[in-house]
Amino acid sequence: MGIFTSESDLVSAVAPARLYKAIVLDSGNFFPKALPNFVKSVEIIEGDGGPGTIKKFSLPEGYVKQKVDVVDEDNYVYHYTIVEGNLLTEPLEKVSNEYKLVANPDGGCIVKTTRKYYTKGDAELTEEFLKSTKEMSAVFAKAVDDYLLANPDYN
Repeated sequence: MGIFTSESDLVSAVAPARLYKAIVLDSGNFFPKALPNFVKSVEIIEGDGGPGTIKKFSLPEGYVKQKVDVVDEDNYVYHYTIVEGNLLTEPLEKVSNEYKLVANPDGGCIVKTTRKYYTKGDAELTEEFLKSTKEMSAVFAKAVDDYLLANPDYN
């Protein structure tokens, strides 16, 4: 199995506590509202939202299952692993995502992301693939920010 790591920092205009609550603690309600063309619904298949919980994200053409690894509300840290579904295309076995929200002086935050791609066998990932996933993450992050900024009363 190969492991490929990608890191990025994205700037958010949203305060870390508010962003964390939306994307982690209220993901089942939040993502279908903020990303309606991508996430149709989110349901907890197993667990209580903490480590070990399995969440199923229903997408327009399929689904993704995530296993929650870490929920640290005090430090705005969230880790999960994609273990099943449409986003696990060949040669991926699983993808681990680690997020840490760090407050910045303007009231928003930096979303620090480490993504680890686990491939089957000796399969390699191209730079183009890694670049496209970073770009997609930036698009989703902007949509999340836009939704929260346009809906100041959300959470």
